[in-house]
Amino acid sequence: MLAAVTRHWDDVLGAVQVKTPDRSLDIMLNRWLLYQTLACRVWARSAFYQASGAFGFRDQLQNGMALAVARPAITRAHLLRAAARQFGEGDVQHWWLPQTGQGVRTRVSDDRVWLAYAVANYVETTGDDRVLDEMIPFIEGAALRPGEHDSFFQPMISDQQATLFEHCARGLDQSLAVGDHGLPLIGTGDWNDGMNRVGELGKGESTWLGWFLHTTLTALTPLAEGRGERVRAATWRAHADTLRDALEREGWDGGWYRRDISTTARRSARPRAASAASIQSRSPGA
Repeated sequence: MLAAVTRHWDDVLGAVQVKTPDRSLDIMLNRWLLYQTLACRVWARSAFYQASGAFGFRDQLQNGMALAVARPAITRAHLLRAAARQFGEGDVQHWWLPQTGQGVRTRVSDDRVWLAYAVANYVETTGDDRVLDEMIPFIEGAALRPGEHDSFFQPMISDQQATLFEHCARGLDQSLAVGDHGLPLIGTGDWNDGMNRVGELGKGESTWLGWFLHTTLTALTPLAEGRGERVRAATWRAHADTLRDALEREGWDGGWYRRDISTTARRSARPRAASAASIQSRSPGA
């Protein structure tokens, strides 16, 4: 039994091997981080702020991306699991309890983008574009009332279902609104939940979300074109181009990129020349 367990972990953790001048870094990268991702984050879901064992919509999608090479079947299964926690309108449960499906509906903005980002990464890594045709139902429940930031309840499984691609597309379609500076609305958080007060009145904007959305739109547009979704592809490409310009014009303050722009931010920053390559190279978690 011990030998079988050892072989299993050697197989999983040996999928990625790097060698650097720092032996301690090699140990961490080659085995420890992947083990922690699978055992702690995917199976136990017991890290900070997740002691209940609930699934976080963005959390486990990020974790699954790390497993796309070592255990693509686990990544694939979670893409479908996460898509099944999306409302028909395009937003999702920010987190949910797997035993009951109870969870919280919020105005957090980046949740809507993560499924498309993770799916595009999975398809690029594995070549498995058939996953885009998997049919998954939506969930349904009461919409948030004006001024309501979140609501905890158990949604119903909807009779409406759609392909995984459509689930991704609805999340992106709902993320195209921009504020006065042309940047995405931050809502009540954009991956950094501590930014929840910036956009609670519906006007604050996020530079980080702009980078993330630009990257995701750019990645999913070719998949849309391959499926004959020409109108969506054209809309996404045009939005990405406009967003790129707004990020350089409004996000750059002359020395640094602003983390976000509140309703009181001034628009007098010195502009920087737009660079599509520079925008595309910035990863969401950087």
